[in-house]
Amino acid sequence: MFIDERTQNRIHAIPGESISHSTMRTQDLIPVFMDVIRDTPEYVQVMNAVPAHAMEDKDAEWWNSDDAAGLLESLSDTLDSCSPEDYYFGAHPGNGSDYGFWKMD
Repeated sequence: MFIDERTQNRIHAIPGESISHSTMRTQDLIPVFMDVIRDTPEYVQVMNAVPAHAMEDKDAEWWNSDDAAGLLESLSDTLDSCSPEDYYFGAHPGNGSDYGFWKMD
């Protein structure tokens, strides 16, 4: 866990460690990304974005929708804006399915 120095929000991830590994499915990534920002005002804005039926059914069509893709992109942007200095949020440079806060080269 670290504190976003810009906003002073608590971010539930450790820089340099994976928060999600070996998957690129929206139904796997969205809940994990939301959990990382669960103590932020940004979470309050998206906490009801996933329909209840989709949260209960990882095979629901919603996960393949434009709404799900847009939410995933928005969450990625939010997480990147929370990155500590000299880090970025996204896929690991050596593994496209390993997401976290990674040190910039």
